[in-house]
Amino acid sequence: MTSDQHQHAPWDSGLQAERTSLSWQRVNLAGLACGLVSARLLIETHPLAGYSLAVLTAVGACLLAFLHGGRLQRATAALRAGVPLPDGRIHVLLVVLLILGAAGGLISVLAYA
Repeated sequence: MTSDQHQHAPWDSGLQAERTSLSWQRVNLAGLACGLVSARLLIETHPLAGYSLAVLTAVGACLLAFLHGGRLQRATAALRAGVPLPDGRIHVLLVVLLILGAAGGLISVLAYA
């Protein structure tokens, strides 16, 4: 196996890092969907807040997907080198995305009550 093949091969046979990365991507997509559905409901009663939520949700999801793209590569390189893994600060953005979606849903429910 050449060094280039070794560099792109999975770190472990169970693909732990890859499966974790895919699960975070699914959560990101779920957060995007939740935020956009909440924004759609919110637009009917509070258009400015609804459009703002839609933009913030879309930008947050795109930013998270962009940042997360390199995290798997950095984590795999760190595992191969035996150094500490990258921190989890990127996942704070995901939590913010989910909170935005939940806040939009809560506001739209309170607006209809």
